Amino acid sequence: MLEVEKLNLSRIQETCAKQKSRWWDVFVEYAIHKTYSFKNNVFYGVRESEIKGYGIRMNVDGKTGLSFCNDIAMLDSVIAYAQETANYGEIEEYELPSMQPTPYVACYDEKIFNKNSQYYLHALQKVVDTIRSVYSDCMVDAGLGCVDGYMHLVNSQGFNNGYHYSRHRSTITALRILPDGSRVQIYESITWNSDFNIDELTERIIQKLAFSERTVKMPFGNYNVIFTPKAFGQIMGVVLQGLTGRSIERGISRYIGKFGEKVFGKQFTVYDNPLIDFAPGSYPFDDEGVPAQNKTLIENGYAKTYIAHLQSAHLLHTNPTGNASRGYATLPQESFSNIIVEPGTLSFKDMIAQMGTGIIIDQFIGFGQSNTLMGNFSANLDLAWLVVQGEVRGRLSNSMVNDDVTTMLNDKIVLSSEREWGGNAYLPYVLCRINYSTT
Repeated sequence: MLEVEKLNLSRIQETCAKQKSRWWDVFVEYAIHKTYSFKNNVFYGVRESEIKGYGIRMNVDGKTGLSFCNDIAMLDSVIAYAQETANYGEIEEYELPSMQPTPYVACYDEKIFNKNSQYYLHALQKVVDTIRSVYSDCMVDAGLGCVDGYMHLVNSQGFNNGYHYSRHRSTITALRILPDGSRVQIYESITWNSDFNIDELTERIIQKLAFSERTVKMPFGNYNVIFTPKAFGQIMGVVLQGLTGRSIERGISRYIGKFGEKVFGKQFTVYDNPLIDFAPGSYPFDDEGVPAQNKTLIENGYAKTYIAHLQSAHLLHTNPTGNASRGYATLPQESFSNIIVEPGTLSFKDMIAQMGTGIIIDQFIGFGQSNTLMGNFSANLDLAWLVVQGEVRGRLSNSMVNDDVTTMLNDKIVLSSEREWGGNAYLPYVLCRINYSTT
């Protein structure tokens, strides 16, 4: 932390401590973002931006107000606004955590900032050239970016801690117009707090372009389907809805009354783990100062627990789980850290060979149009392929799927031995059955 920022934080602490309040905390965020990008096969630009801000929460007479600034010269007015907005804030009667030991997890790798611009531009040019060496009519967008960040939290209970973090992210998009006039657009992305192999994303794009060279059709019905980790990430969004203290406290979680009961297939085990070195959702403590911990959300199909920040934990008479996230300009919200699904033993290649006739789903359009709170979903298929007798025959168009995740993820599901990171989730390929129809 820069010396000038330490002085600023000390001044904020001293000023807040003089105010009449039940408790207060100050969230400080500082980050430099740098991105390199290619669009339509050619260099597009380099962009650098800086974020710095101070967010102040003040709990006055049991209600919490928030205000923030980017300039320390505005400190007095920001504190006054935080006190004033507390009149309209939610009743929050919990206590803030005090200073306590926090676990170690690697969140920062300075090596990614030692590479110059030529390195990143060369890597992106190689992505474009490699894809177009196979599909010369392909239009490729590619981006690489990194974030050098620092967060610090202090509060009226004596918590005073911060940590450095890095982010390293790449997104590649390939667009082709097939001879029949249909449009195929494939994207791949990865976020990691250290180095990663961008060539893996390029190889996935080329493999999926190869699967998509022909457009095919299949009649509606209930079929075997393989979700890629990217597609299964959206299914997991439905699974995880209801595993938050907020949804339980409001009575809208389908898991209410089902903790300790078997809800999914026995193969299905899910963790929320913020203690994985260099993973994108890792941290030593959450944005309210609660130490990070690994949690088993679903174990062998049984619903085990849910995440909770200070407010929902207080209302539900349980302990906070270290899952609060916020920016300097926002109030804390519950959020999952790294979602980890246990793998199976069958390879993706063997899954295709054994599925007979079925579908591989990779991308959706408009996912989440049903009652996802209750586990239902329906979505058009943006990228999916027909498999017949273990052979990928081509891309399915104008089609959709719908089902219920509890029914779909039953004891018959098969999980692959391979897993891929997508966002903050580490997921396998998943073989199950699903309702398919054409549009």
